[in-house]
Amino acid sequence: MSGMRGRLLWKVGAVILILSLITIFHSAYLYRKHTIETSRERALTAAEIIRDTLTSYMVLGTIDKRDMFLKLIEKTYGYDYVRVIRGEAVNKQFGPPRPFETPRDNLELEVLKTGKIEEKVIEDVSRVVYKVVIPYKADLSKGINCLQCHKAKPGEVLGAVSLAVDLTDERKHSLISFTIYGSISLLMFGILLYIVLRYFKPYERLFMDIRMALNRFQEGDFNIKVNTELTDETKELAESINHMGERLSEMLHRIRQKVSMLIGYNVLETENALKDTEKIVEELVKIANFKKAIEKDKNKAEIYDRIVTVLGKYMSLDKFSLYEVEQKNKKIKKIHVEGRNSWCDPVIFENPDECRAKRTGEVVDSREFPCVCPNFMDNENCGDLQYYCIPVYIGGKVGNIVQIVYENEMDIFVNLLIPYIKGYLEEASPVLESKTLMELLQEQSYIDQLTGLYNRRFLEEIYKNLVAQTKRRGTRLGILMIDIDFFKQVNDQYGHDVGDRVLKEIADTIKATVREADIVVRFGGEEIMVILVDVEEGKSKEVAEKIRKAVEDKVINFSGGSLKKTVSIGVCEFPTHTEHFWQCVKFADIALYKAKEEGRNRVKCFEPDMWEHKDY
Repeated sequence: MSGMRGRLLWKVGAVILILSLITIFHSAYLYRKHTIETSRERALTAAEIIRDTLTSYMVLGTIDKRDMFLKLIEKTYGYDYVRVIRGEAVNKQFGPPRPFETPRDNLELEVLKTGKIEEKVIEDVSRVVYKVVIPYKADLSKGINCLQCHKAKPGEVLGAVSLAVDLTDERKHSLISFTIYGSISLLMFGILLYIVLRYFKPYERLFMDIRMALNRFQEGDFNIKVNTELTDETKELAESINHMGERLSEMLHRIRQKVSMLIGYNVLETENALKDTEKIVEELVKIANFKKAIEKDKNKAEIYDRIVTVLGKYMSLDKFSLYEVEQKNKKIKKIHVEGRNSWCDPVIFENPDECRAKRTGEVVDSREFPCVCPNFMDNENCGDLQYYCIPVYIGGKVGNIVQIVYENEMDIFVNLLIPYIKGYLEEASPVLESKTLMELLQEQSYIDQLTGLYNRRFLEEIYKNLVAQTKRRGTRLGILMIDIDFFKQVNDQYGHDVGDRVLKEIADTIKATVREADIVVRFGGEEIMVILVDVEEGKSKEVAEKIRKAVEDKVINFSGGSLKKTVSIGVCEFPTHTEHFWQCVKFADIALYKAKEEGRNRVKCFEPDMWEHKDY
């Protein structure tokens, strides 16, 4: 308030002071000008009197009285001196002038030379003198013909009157007057300032209240009111600001309500409603752009990458996990873990129900009850780290789990982020469901319905990537071609139902014998292909032997009896035997036929002499 009053005081005071100074100096200028003009008029009058009188003295022959006359003029008009200066024409006619009749300074010389009136103010601290020199010319003036007495040319300068008047008293009087005037002005200045400031006080309070209200508006607080005792237009201004605050508060509240209805949960609010709303709108735009992006992603892996980017880079979280619940094999799969290898006990990967968020389908918040989940890895230091697990529903079931881990001091920050994290996950949920369904349909198109093995179409889709990865890692693939010995006899003797049962049981036995990373394909009829990924050189034959032995020991039960079957296996390794994938498959198939030729129920590795042709 004092700052505004000070500024007002300076501004109003400066205006009044400047106006007062302008008035004083302008008055002083006018007074000075008037004094000099008055002195000049008096000098002109005196010069005419002197000229006429001296002319009369010359005519009457009493010119010797001129000195006394000039003294009289000095005394009458109060001049410092009055001198008559003779020009060159008069000197030629009447002889040399007396000493006091000769020019004494440049001003008098200039007048005798030019015939023009010259004047000058000589001023210092102690005295002010006004000096004027008025010329006499040889011409007809007021009936007096100077050429009758003087031998001169018309218009020639005959002489001049030089007068000097002391204006020191006038200056003193003017200074006294202006001092009085200035004092009156300063007094009026003070009175005016007092009146202005007194009158301005309610306006000053109003302005301060308005500024405080606008500052509070910027901070998101619209509950402040502006009050004033004024009854003019400023009262309407205060009421308008109050009305604006109420409208803004209502509008922002409605926006937050609609956002909550739109996203399905309430967004955490702070004391700054304006920033809350701005943050909500910004996040909704980002979430909408996020949804547009993931809708164009090819698969779930790309969507997971975007979720990880949002959590890590955008949300600045340094400890979190993203898991996928595989509905097909009832397992939890680790998609991404930030901050350490795992934030959960490995038991959840074997039994998904050990994950509290998956089992309950609800948010797990360690703030509600410390160590609420027994499978959190840091439960030994219970309370040092907090965690917040969010289940994401896919097709009515928990399909993903996002786990946020943070220190206690990060509680407020994470609490602000969680609503927006849920917003991203809510938008991702239907897209993940769509991608999951598409992958399921695609997977079904790649699965043989009888055996549950991949079909040949799947092999044709993946073999290029499989070969590229193998070459990039510098490893090898083991290709096993497996054929069930005398399978036709089963169909002929027991029927196709038993034949299908035998084929299914043997397929399951083969899958159980190899690793989960290995690929088992129903290549055609009773022929099965196994692709051993990243196998050590020479180990393919050992795996093939394990398969052969496992099938040989397998008892296949069916309605009405049981039986055993054997298989013949051909083995080839890529790129050991060839750098062409399909040629490797052909070589394994050739080895398979060699195994059959040699008596079946055996493993045969490809050898170069088995292939007689140069090209595949």
